[in-house]
Amino acid sequence: MGIDDENWLLSTSKSLVASDVFATRSWLLTAKSIFPQSLRLQIEEYHLEVSKKNIKEASRVLNEIFRDFASDSSVWEEIESLIQAVETSNDSLRKAIFESLPALTQQKMILISAECRVNITQYCKLMLILMNKFPESISEYGNSLIEKLVDLEKSDSENTVMNLCRKLLVREVLPVVCRSGNINISNKHFYKWLQKSTEFYATYYTSEAVEGNVEQAWLELEQLRTSIALQCDWNSDDDAKGTSLSGRMSFIQELFRRSRIDVDGNVNRKQIFYTAIILLFEGASKYIEALEPCFYRDKGNNTESYIVVMDTEEDSTYSTQSPIKHAAEINIYFQVARGAWSILHTNEIFEKDFNHLNRRWKCDRWVWFQLFIIDLHVYEGDHKGALNRLQLLEEKLKDGRQRKEVICRVYCHMVSTCFILCLFQESCHYIFECLSHLDSTDFSVNSKVDNVTHLVNYPSVPKSAFPLSSPLQPPHSRLKMVKCSLDQLLPFWVHIFLVSLKKISPQSDQILGHLMVLSQHQWPKWRPCFMKILNKIHEKRSFHFELFFTYIINVDILEEICFLKNQQTCKLVLCENSNS
Repeated sequence: MGIDDENWLLSTSKSLVASDVFATRSWLLTAKSIFPQSLRLQIEEYHLEVSKKNIKEASRVLNEIFRDFASDSSVWEEIESLIQAVETSNDSLRKAIFESLPALTQQKMILISAECRVNITQYCKLMLILMNKFPESISEYGNSLIEKLVDLEKSDSENTVMNLCRKLLVREVLPVVCRSGNINISNKHFYKWLQKSTEFYATYYTSEAVEGNVEQAWLELEQLRTSIALQCDWNSDDDAKGTSLSGRMSFIQELFRRSRIDVDGNVNRKQIFYTAIILLFEGASKYIEALEPCFYRDKGNNTESYIVVMDTEEDSTYSTQSPIKHAAEINIYFQVARGAWSILHTNEIFEKDFNHLNRRWKCDRWVWFQLFIIDLHVYEGDHKGALNRLQLLEEKLKDGRQRKEVICRVYCHMVSTCFILCLFQESCHYIFECLSHLDSTDFSVNSKVDNVTHLVNYPSVPKSAFPLSSPLQPPHSRLKMVKCSLDQLLPFWVHIFLVSLKKISPQSDQILGHLMVLSQHQWPKWRPCFMKILNKIHEKRSFHFELFFTYIINVDILEEICFLKNQQTCKLVLCENSNS
């Protein structure tokens, strides 16, 4: 019998589909017995069972086709559609047919399909389907998939942690592999993977490629750390699971305390080291994000920013500070990061290893992390350490790629730190730098901020007017958190200007004039300062300040100067061409 006979049998069976499906099956069975090597007949039988939604028979026929004709391209078109149905769950019938196939057949189909993929994303998806459906395959294919991604990343021309291979490794592959209980991998491999994951999420925090919720990203890292903890037989932290960030910090602090007296090796120091690093980055990133939301894309457009500055308020009567939203939460983030930093810098080995990772990950380029360390230095009274980091950060800001909110924050820190170190010239200089970067909407005057326009538009005092440094002790060391806005920062800046200007020769009329202008702010807070200025003018019996009527608007001051003029005991020059 030849091809014509096969065509006749196939045609006869098709003609009976609508009227008698059982007769159709009989004719196909007869045709298959006569032509056992005919792929056409087998595919026709398969399509018949699919059209009748006979899942069991369709999978049986497909299994025979795959066994006998696995290399045929037409067979793979159908197999690919079944695998795609498993991926997307859009075709429930084909998904059910695939899942009814013998397990070994399913695995072979997925593996062969994966090996044909050039695209690494598609390859990983198929291998993940394989490992998720058949966990026993993880021990055979898990490590090789990870190594494939690591090697591809090394050869990738994209010189960034946020590359495709790292993303697939950290967010897709490692969670599946590390959850497996039957993977035979040394702890060294797990630690290497945890390092790569920690670097990825810490960089992911401020990356332009951020997708989804940042909080969810940190949760993913914690879940991965938990899986690796089980693989490496770390001390159980079940009591701390599902609790707050501070709860996890308390657990690791207690473990660190125990490790310092542990002589039997019951405490795994790697657990302390890597958990502390994760807590440091998570706490520090959330702390900085709470202070400056713009670090996370455009999230900060309609939210407030805050900054830690020196507290110059000795009398709360004149305080303009508004309530800080989520202040308790911000403090928790900071204290968790601070505790983790302390652990990593208390143990000599930890500090050495952490510094090595710092250099390798180029943490000095993470502006958010440097800002946290600066706040940490200030909190602990290491103002010189803070200034050193600020100066390095200031250099990096010159590339023009940072947002103005970040630049303004750095300059605000410079103002406070320089003032605490009695670098009055630099402190005043950075106030003007801050003013040039504040949002223009901050300059709108309202009833709560008196004389702001006059003080903001006041001509900048030449840097040469200030001494470069002073041997005096820092004038203040208390800290407070304020809103990063003009109305909240201006009282602090006025205080700095007044203290700094007083260090200059009190005989200078220009300096006395500057002091008089600034003393108007939050009147009568600085009335004592003005009275001292007035006494100086009395002693000198002259006062030359041609900007007087441009910037002096306070009624009390005007009355005092008017009284002084009427006494005719002082020669006053208060405007151009004045002979009074």
